[in-house]
Amino acid sequence: MASPVSPDIDDDGRRPLRLVVLAGHGLGPVGADALAERFGQRHRCLIPLAGRPLIAHVLQTAAQHPRVASLAVCVEREAFDPIWDVLTRLPGRGSVALVEAREDIAASVRAAAQDWDGPLLVTTADHALLSAESIDAMADALEGCDVTFALARREAVEAAHPSALRSYLTLRDGAFATCDLYGMAHTRYVDAVEVFRGARIGGRESARILRAIGLVGLALVKLGVESLSGAVVRASRRMGLRVRAVILPDGTQAIDVDNDRTYAIVRDLLGDGSPDELERDVTRAVA
Repeated sequence: MASPVSPDIDDDGRRPLRLVVLAGHGLGPVGADALAERFGQRHRCLIPLAGRPLIAHVLQTAAQHPRVASLAVCVEREAFDPIWDVLTRLPGRGSVALVEAREDIAASVRAAAQDWDGPLLVTTADHALLSAESIDAMADALEGCDVTFALARREAVEAAHPSALRSYLTLRDGAFATCDLYGMAHTRYVDAVEVFRGARIGGRESARILRAIGLVGLALVKLGVESLSGAVVRASRRMGLRVRAVILPDGTQAIDVDNDRTYAIVRDLLGDGSPDELERDVTRAVA
């Protein structure tokens, strides 16, 4: 087995990142495949958006970021060829790997991190609005913690688009939206991504919060009397890790392409590209 790659520290003392993009079936929200089917695709990450495949937007942002030295895409093997075609058309730098998606998120991230010995960021293929500034904020946070996850305040999300999201995590100090952007300082913290990916109250999301902050913490969150800092302290103690929440000022970072409605919103926010006929049909359907 090859030795793990240890990324070189740059001149400013910052560690380069590997960014993992989750693009496989079953790694997105319920109902995601319905949107793919409308475009005649098996994989949502390949549907057209603003003139190019959906996944191309997040890949270009990552590939051009100076701190992203390595990029890994987790997807089923059947999608390797079309995604590789997307990658070859993008400007960028650093190494790129296609990794076969596993049965769950943590297993997929673990496979994508197999030959890496440095900090990781994890996002999803439908995060078309991912910005370089968000990558910077998460990377900076990882210099002083073990695990980090991104949030945006409700006010920021509604400023970006008033009807983008319909549910928020309500805490004592405000309402927050989760962003599909998570980080860990080392691959040994990979399992934490399963806890922090998704924080809506209900079903499996409640189970994740329970794992992170315990029964009392979950009750306080549901009652709206727990603060964000209090929840983070509980999570750090319970998990034995230094956990940090990064509040991103850009509300678009909480808006992913989950369904017809958010597809139309994201396409409008991108504001470029010429939609094809099917793109226009999807946009008209939610107008």
